[in-house]
Amino acid sequence: MADWSVEEAPWSPEEPGVDLPGGVWSLPSIQIRDDSFTTDRPNCPRGCSCRIHHHGSYTRFATPSGQELLTILRFLCRGCGLTISVLPASRLPHRALEAGRLQAHADRQAGVGQGPDPPPDAPEAGCLRRAWTRLRTRVEVLKNAFGPLVSVSIGSVEALWLGMRRAKATLPGILGFLATTHKISLLGDYRCLRLPG
Repeated sequence: MADWSVEEAPWSPEEPGVDLPGGVWSLPSIQIRDDSFTTDRPNCPRGCSCRIHHHGSYTRFATPSGQELLTILRFLCRGCGLTISVLPASRLPHRALEAGRLQAHADRQAGVGQGPDPPPDAPEAGCLRRAWTRLRTRVEVLKNAFGPLVSVSIGSVEALWLGMRRAKATLPGILGFLATTHKISLLGDYRCLRLPG
């Protein structure tokens, strides 16, 4: 991940770049992964040529227990007004789970691993079970997204998981592939991953 220690003045409505009718300053936003760029900040996903600026941050739960918080950095394209949130590669959209923990759980469910170490506490175990249950509903979507990278005869979530792991090695690799090529995630087709209309 890039070093984002540089602080910039926050953007304000008086600055050029976004002129919304009615004076409502609701900026369009998108979420990208920090492994999708190699510089100190992302480029505008809309292709604007202007420099992207730091635009604050927000926090979300880092763990299912809610005991730890994770800071998500935001950037602003002053050219088009797009707000870009940068999710660490080790995280899933809308889930307070670490990718490594979910990967270990999924490996165990598919019969190729021992599960997370240390074992999950009750809140995390519930989140892991719900994530696996959600993954069961997405076999066709993900099989289609991976196309020839996984076998066309896959019919179970366990076989799909093993195929995705063979194709992309790790859950962060799987998440990066899905976000980059199809603008979806493992557990959902979240609107935050697509450019706003």
